[in-house]
Amino acid sequence: MRHLLDGRPTEHEAQCSHCRAAARDLAPLIRALGEPELEATTAPAGLVDDVMRAIRAERGTRRSLELDGPGPGTTRIRETAVAAMARFSARGVSGVLVGRCRVHREEEGLAVSLTARVTQGTPIAAAAEEVRRAVRDILEDRLRLTVTRIDIEIVGLIEAD
Repeated sequence: MRHLLDGRPTEHEAQCSHCRAAARDLAPLIRALGEPELEATTAPAGLVDDVMRAIRAERGTRRSLELDGPGPGTTRIRETAVAAMARFSARGVSGVLVGRCRVHREEEGLAVSLTARVTQGTPIAAAAEEVRRAVRDILEDRLRLTVTRIDIEIVGLIEAD
């Protein structure tokens, strides 16, 4: 492909009508591949760390919590599923990117701890309170779990666009 990007087709490609037609059809794609800004594209700082942190958090525990509910039988939900719901609920908070989230049962209820990065310029105290409200709402309203505390550790800053 590099030779086509450089405008130097092989002898066969230069002679073959099928190859010339294919090269003509692919010309916009070939030009796009040669764009310098596409070559310089890199992942945001900390992306790999965030992904690996989330993966490690998900594989950790097999403990489950019993949910209150009517009728005979029990309903149990894994702590990792509860943590995923909590992390998902915080996605709607502007300027906050939640990383790891863990939950565990305490004597009085459920304790939640999570890490987050905030966009530069985001008021941290207000954003943390919004995250707490979102997490508490989903866990108490949808799962009927009593949340005793939500600990948030701000672990990084995201540069504003």
